[in-house]
Amino acid sequence: MNKPLVTVYIPTKNRPELLQRAIQSTLRQDYQNLEIIVVDDGSTEECKKQIAEICQLSANIRLISNVQSAGACSARNQAISSAKGVFITGLDDDDEFLPGRISAFVDAWQQSTDISLLCTGYHFILPGGKQIKSGRRATRINCNSIKNINDVGNQVFTLTCYLQQIGGFDPALVACQDYDVWIRLICRFGPGIRLPNQSYVVHQEHDSPRISALHKRVEGHQALIKKHKSSLTKQQLKSQRFFCALYGGEPDILKLIRLSGVRNAIPLAKMLAVRLLSRRR
Repeated sequence: MNKPLVTVYIPTKNRPELLQRAIQSTLRQDYQNLEIIVVDDGSTEECKKQIAEICQLSANIRLISNVQSAGACSARNQAISSAKGVFITGLDDDDEFLPGRISAFVDAWQQSTDISLLCTGYHFILPGGKQIKSGRRATRINCNSIKNINDVGNQVFTLTCYLQQIGGFDPALVACQDYDVWIRLICRFGPGIRLPNQSYVVHQEHDSPRISALHKRVEGHQALIKKHKSSLTKQQLKSQRFFCALYGGEPDILKLIRLSGVRNAIPLAKMLAVRLLSRRR
């Protein structure tokens, strides 16, 4: 079991050129015992052909092709339910892994006990080519802390059976589906650990929309708050309302400052810096 099978799931739709980069970054991993599941969620016929060709790059790639779009959550759940890996992790089709990401996860898991997930920091490439990194420090994330702030991000490495046992992603949420999963994983199976590296590259410099539409973020976060409200403390509820406004693009900086309080001053400063950099195209 030193080299257990790891499943990487990649949902995609009408973006074969971006998908190819994502798959290549997975194939370049120094960890080779991989199963890559690509879920084509209702692409056009021309894109379907291109995606099918890309998926012939390796015998490790398995393609699930939907005739009609079922949505990002359902696409991920299709991969999760059919995954054969002991471990599983996700990759958006417009992002990429840096070399060594999977092996670092496997090594860290084998050295840990009683955890639910592993994650890392992120390397963001912003419009205009500017780059920033987040999550440089190792962090232990427990049930209380994950309800205050999503210190995980948008991807994790975990046991496949854990994701299957909680039922995967919730299609009823139009956004924040990943955050909802991390809350359920950590509060059921134990704390998560963020490793001190930024081996996941988030590409925001392209014009193509990301797989989860940004205009639905506020609606989805509000639904997330409603779903977990009964288990949130007053402080956690205040934090959730702040992040709902922050990541929903609230333009009133004074309102954000009032909502943030001292506890969330650092996340507010970081997001405002990202906004400023994004405008300098």
